[in-house]
Amino acid sequence: MLETLEVATVRPYRDRPYEWVAAAASFAVDPSERANARVVDLGAAPTDGDGRVRFQSDVRMLRPTADGNGKALLVVPNRGMLGAVPFSLDAAPAMGPTEDPDPGDGLLLEEGWTIAWCGWQWDVRREKGWLGLAAPLADVGPGWMRVEFRPDVAQDDHRLSDSSPLFSFRDYPCADPDDPEAQLTERTSPLGEKRSIPRERWRFADDRAGVILDGGFQPFHWYELVYRSSFAPVVGTGLVAVRDVGSWLHRTHDSVFAFGISQSGRFLRQLLFEGMNVDEERRRVFDGVFTHIASARRGEFNRRFGQPSLTHPLTPDYGPLFDTTGLLARQRSEGGVPRLFSTNSSWEYWRGDGALVHQDSETGADLPEDDDARTYLLAGTDHFGATQIKQFAPVANPTHLLDVGPVLRALLVQLVDWVCEGAEPPASRVPRRADATAVERPGVLARFTSGAVPDPDHLPATPGLDPDAVSWPLTLGPPTVALVSDVDPSGNEVAGVRLPAVAVPVAAYTGWNPRRATEGLPDVLYEFCGSRLPLQSAEVLLSREDYERAVLGAARHLVEDRFLLERDVRRTVDEALRLYDART
Repeated sequence: MLETLEVATVRPYRDRPYEWVAAAASFAVDPSERANARVVDLGAAPTDGDGRVRFQSDVRMLRPTADGNGKALLVVPNRGMLGAVPFSLDAAPAMGPTEDPDPGDGLLLEEGWTIAWCGWQWDVRREKGWLGLAAPLADVGPGWMRVEFRPDVAQDDHRLSDSSPLFSFRDYPCADPDDPEAQLTERTSPLGEKRSIPRERWRFADDRAGVILDGGFQPFHWYELVYRSSFAPVVGTGLVAVRDVGSWLHRTHDSVFAFGISQSGRFLRQLLFEGMNVDEERRRVFDGVFTHIASARRGEFNRRFGQPSLTHPLTPDYGPLFDTTGLLARQRSEGGVPRLFSTNSSWEYWRGDGALVHQDSETGADLPEDDDARTYLLAGTDHFGATQIKQFAPVANPTHLLDVGPVLRALLVQLVDWVCEGAEPPASRVPRRADATAVERPGVLARFTSGAVPDPDHLPATPGLDPDAVSWPLTLGPPTVALVSDVDPSGNEVAGVRLPAVAVPVAAYTGWNPRRATEGLPDVLYEFCGSRLPLQSAEVLLSREDYERAVLGAARHLVEDRFLLERDVRRTVDEALRLYDART
């Protein structure tokens, strides 16, 4: 349970009737409690005289200074970042520690929500201002683990973590730098054949928290280092922290929701997979959960030597159960199942796992709608969305900046109405075999006659994985079925929720983009980026006046279908007009 919340500072929040609260949460949990039974190694952590394990995490809150609306949203930070106020438009997402988040247009603030952020990652650099967790350490012996990475530029060495030029995380130091059984391998595509690198060509750094390779690590090569470590934080206490802060919010709020994007959404899927949406008193914690671009994956959020920060590597936690009903099975047995919304971009489908949320992983057959969940594909969009970071990616095709923010906040309204009013939300909108909109990827690529396409033989996939595996390297089974949305003659996806710019296109917008051609390496997809390509059919371009009228009609249809708020109609029309004016 959350034992104490020590408030460090309380400041007025900009020009809003809110205050910005910085605090530290202290937790005390009994390893023998049923609610904590799934936390790996909790029983191996030191306890105080009362038999409880204690640890701390960082908490931030936007708290209304007047009466709120009785609703709270707990945001799961992505790699310790606050980002912006969620479900706001025109907000600048912070890529580093900030005093407070940008409010943007502040939809939730207008409505009186309480918004909280809770640190949950042990490997976040809290001393640098990121929101993280001071996890207890388990008393276990040395064990095998791996660090896997793929640099975009040559580098002489690499930390023993998922650190990169953008992010720095805490390391898992090696137990023995001279261990002859440690292995380093190399490959040139995500699922390519591994080549062992002779031990005499590489070594651990003097601080035992890095690896050095003679000649350096080469761009666009995948490296996997398998070694022993004795450092074992209880990674799953991050799940407990988020659960117990959510439970604490429920003491003073009528309903509590959780929101996570990408890694943070995968974390929420893990929490539900573990059946941990009930607190120690068996009360439901989150009434509604919203995951965005989390796909069918979880992560190393509850395993010995877990790395919550992982971006690219395959991990056992990317294995089954994938589909929503399977994901919620343990939670159903424990009670406290929330209403669940899952939104994904086209990129997650092209990575090979997006469709696994709603289709059989072996046959590709459509699965029935789960009574407590909805899933939506945001057609033609990609993982990074409307962020300028994509302009620096080494991709072969131009990128796009389609903004899914208006659709996400319309869906939040639907989730809240479902939880609080019992109003049924729109049915899932995803590719389906039943209506012939779910197809395999090579056939879609063959439809594109302009622009670079990836090598179909090197497309990413989700191989068969044992979710309980604890040894490295992983044993990979045959790939699961990878289905995506079919495209219309213009090259735009036909399934899912289509933004007005996609429904009335001046270009083909995809969730995939090949890495720029590199001599000696296969043409693989580059992570997270989509393409903006010429229309794949010879369509007559509408006049600007007719085009505006058409996209306005598309926006009105989204409002009718409850995928767009009336207040955001003009914004989505203007976005489409900017794309019209910028066409080449």
